[in-house]
Amino acid sequence: MGKSQLIHNNEFHLINKEEIRKATGKLVESLNLAAGSTGGFDIYKVVDAYFTDLDKRQEINALLGIGE
Repeated sequence: MGKSQLIHNNEFHLINKEEIRKATGKLVESLNLAAGSTGGFDIYKVVDAYFTDLDKRQEINALLGIGE
C-alpha cells in the first residue's frame, strides 16, 4: 500500500505482512523495548494477528471492550 493511501479497518488485510513487521519493529525501537518478544509475549505476533486475521482482531477487540 502506498503511503498516500489510507487504510480503513475493513482493509487491514491489504497491508503487506513485511510492512506490518517493519512498523512493529519501529514501535519496539521507539519504546526502547529490549525485544519484541520477551516473557511469553510477542508483540510481533499480536500485531500481525490483529492486522491479518479478522477473527483474532474481533477477539482482541472484545477483550479490550472495543466495539466494531
